[in-house]
Amino acid sequence: MQRRRFIEMGGLLAATAAQLNSFAGIPQNKKSGDNERKIDFIYDGTELAPKEYAGLLMKLVDEGKIKIDNYSKGGIVEELENKFATLLGKESAVFMPTGTLANHIAVRNLAGNNRRIIVQEQSHFYNDSGDCAETLSGLNLITTGYNAVDFSVTDVINIANQTKTGRVETRIGVIAIETPVRRKQDRIFTYEKIKPVCDYAKSNGIKTHLDGARLFVQAAHTDIAPGKYGELFDTVYTSMYKCFNAPCGAILAGTKQFTESLFHERRMFGGGLPASWPFAAIALYYADTFMSDYKAAWLNAQKFFSILEKEERFTISELENGTHVVRLEVKGKDINRFRDSLAKKNVELHEPVKNGFFLKINPTINRIQPEALAELFLDSLDGKG
Repeated sequence: MQRRRFIEMGGLLAATAAQLNSFAGIPQNKKSGDNERKIDFIYDGTELAPKEYAGLLMKLVDEGKIKIDNYSKGGIVEELENKFATLLGKESAVFMPTGTLANHIAVRNLAGNNRRIIVQEQSHFYNDSGDCAETLSGLNLITTGYNAVDFSVTDVINIANQTKTGRVETRIGVIAIETPVRRKQDRIFTYEKIKPVCDYAKSNGIKTHLDGARLFVQAAHTDIAPGKYGELFDTVYTSMYKCFNAPCGAILAGTKQFTESLFHERRMFGGGLPASWPFAAIALYYADTFMSDYKAAWLNAQKFFSILEKEERFTISELENGTHVVRLEVKGKDINRFRDSLAKKNVELHEPVKNGFFLKINPTINRIQPEALAELFLDSLDGKG
């Protein structure tokens, strides 16, 4: 891509990125330099402001690293697909504009004529996809593990037996597993529980799909590579915007046979974007660094927690089978005022829950020393600044 053409597009790119951030509920900073200094406990990756998106894309253009795609095929999109196929332990991968579409197309194609699909009751696919599986593909989602992170192979066997012994014999087509589970504060469906489920599925002709939107965070906490999780499943989805900072996008990986014609189905659902190179370029740039950046962030977070807990008004609790989300209890103060005070210091928290907050650790914490970050929290608790 020519630099001159890119410069001409600069204003449009910045406006587009701002609009994407607005749709995602990302607050826009008043000062252009604020975002580079901001520490947030909200996002999975590093939120990029429009100017940062445009600047990084310009840098990649200057370095000759961007090859444009044609309706999300070829160019840097293909490079991204090949990269994540390898990372996820699969032969091939296809770019999708959203995780909702990636999950839907995966399960739709795996199911074939066996329309019953086992999912977690708390899964994103069941709760947050607008019944797309039922409405658009005639699939029947069967939930298990009520209000839980996971389910057992016994749960699967019970559902399969009930399905097979009905007056009209039917079969389970797919088991779809989400991990970590967003609705349960990104807790882990452990490898030890996943493997027997996938082994049972394989031995009984049932296909399996992994919703691994935040799989790379889980891998950092378990020291189990994303590809090792991927090897258990027929297909895997992972998000490009959650950890890899793209404005949007997803990767769906599987065998070459599974992916070779998916671009037709992607387009049928309106997902064949004329140009996906801006999304692919950003995600590819961060593909090799997220894991190390996040591991450094978690170590810095541990130091920050240990300093903060010396003050009796703060309590930090890690979650059982948790990943990057921890619970911060704040005692004896107006926690909304505390949150507002931190925001003025360029530290962002979610809305409070009861007398505390859920903090999500991400690489922005690497922008400040743990001691200095703890001081900001203490000053805000004492009403300073």
